[in-house]
Amino acid sequence: MIIRSAQALPPAAFRQNTLAPKTAGTPDPAPGKDADKVSISSEAAQKAAESPYRVDGAPTLLSAMNLSTYKMPEALVKEMAVRANEEAVRAGISAQYAQANRYETVGQILVDGKLVADVDEAGGYGFIGGGISGLSEATLDPRARLEEIARALQDTGKVEVRYANFLPGLGGVAGPAAPESLLPAFTARDVRDIFREAIDAARREAQPRT
Repeated sequence: MIIRSAQALPPAAFRQNTLAPKTAGTPDPAPGKDADKVSISSEAAQKAAESPYRVDGAPTLLSAMNLSTYKMPEALVKEMAVRANEEAVRAGISAQYAQANRYETVGQILVDGKLVADVDEAGGYGFIGGGISGLSEATLDPRARLEEIARALQDTGKVEVRYANFLPGLGGVAGPAAPESLLPAFTARDVRDIFREAIDAARREAQPRT
């Protein structure tokens, strides 16, 4: 069973990271006037690629720079933990809301009388048994998605598109994210803002004292 959902999940669920760590064959530039730019290790770059937060720009390996250790202020560490907890709570509420308000099936596709795919009211779709390739990655309305899947299956047998009298299928497997009015407000700043303050503090600390 393969499912593609049009569910509107929290941004973190969908945010992609295009960060590509440098390879060993790509030397880092020598520190110059831009040496105060934020630098991360290859391990940190990998973690950033797996996180919901985007890191802009190419990373510079710490091994290529002469840097001293900087400890993030305890107040910022605590604020970071608060933000992470608040995001987890909001994500849990949104998941529960989606489960309780699952999208209804609005169309099914049968091949030779056998159910192959369901499409829900948000345009999400699922295949029973296996999927097919070549479908659009764009968000399509339910009818357009049904027609696209039907065209893709036209050489596999007798294709039937149903808009009523549905067979037992996948049912609603996804739902909308909870509206903002149902979510607790953030008390901590965005993680990027917290990091920005930490970076500014590190730069000030690194400046030579006169």
